[in-house]
Amino acid sequence: MIPDRSYRSFLGVFVLLAVSFLIYFVRYPMWEFFSFIEPIFALEFLSYFIVFVVALLLLKKDSRKSLSSVFRNKGSFMVLMGLLFALLYLGLWYLISFGLGSRIELTSFPSFRGFENYAVYSLPLAFGFYLAFAVFGAFAEEVAYRGYVQTRIVSRFGDVAGVLVATVFFSLQHIHVFEIVWLSNFFQTQLLHVVLFGIFTGYLFLKSKDNVWSAFAFHGFLNFFSVSVPIVVTHSFQLTYYVAEIASFTVMILLLRYLPIRTQFSWRPT
Repeated sequence: MIPDRSYRSFLGVFVLLAVSFLIYFVRYPMWEFFSFIEPIFALEFLSYFIVFVVALLLLKKDSRKSLSSVFRNKGSFMVLMGLLFALLYLGLWYLISFGLGSRIELTSFPSFRGFENYAVYSLPLAFGFYLAFAVFGAFAEEVAYRGYVQTRIVSRFGDVAGVLVATVFFSLQHIHVFEIVWLSNFFQTQLLHVVLFGIFTGYLFLKSKDNVWSAFAFHGFLNFFSVSVPIVVTHSFQLTYYVAEIASFTVMILLLRYLPIRTQFSWRPT
C-alpha cells in the first residue's frame, strides 16, 4: 500500500495532466468555428498559457521554494549547453537519416505543417502566432513537467523516479487528439521521440541543478527550428526513424553523463 504522503505527492501531477486533457477535449471542437490559421494558433497559445498558470499554482502550493527561485538562472553555461545539445541532436539525426538513405528536401517558407486546410489571412501574423505558441509551449511544458512534476517526485522518490515519472506524464500530455487514426500514427511515429526527448531533457535538468532555462533552451530551440526551417525528411524504411532517434539520444545522454557538473543519479532523495 502506498503511504498517504506518497499518494499526495502525485495528486498535483494528475491534476496537471487532467487539466491538459480537458483543454484538448474542449479546444479541438472549437476549431470548427475557425477558417483561418491565426485564431487557431492564438487558441493554441492560450491553451499552453492555462497549463502554465496551473503549473505555477501547483508549484506555489506544493513547493517550499519561492517562484523566483524556480525561474532563477543557476548557470549560463548549462543554458548554452542546452542550445549546443539541440544543435548536436539535429546534426546527428539528419546525418544518420541521410546516411541510411532518407531523402531530405526543403519546402516553401513558412511551412504550416498540419494546418494546410486552413486559410492564412495575414502571413506574418500567422507565422508570429505559430512561432509564439511553439516557443512558449516549450517553456510551459518545461515549467510544468520538469520544474514541477520532476522536482516534486525527486524530492520524495529520488532522481531516477523523478525523470521517469516526468517523462511518462510529459508523453501522455502529447496524446491530445481522441481519434483512433491519430493515436495509431502517434504510437508509430512520435511516441519514441517524445519518450527519449523527455528522458534527455529531464537528465539535462538534473545536470544543470534544476535550471529550467537549460531545459527550455534545448526544447525551445528545437521547436523554433521545426517551425522556422521547412525541411521535410522522407525515410526509405520506418526502421531508419527509430535508429536515428535512439542513436542520437544515446550519444547525447552519454556525453551529458560525463560532463563534470553534477553527481550521478540518486535512487532515493538525499
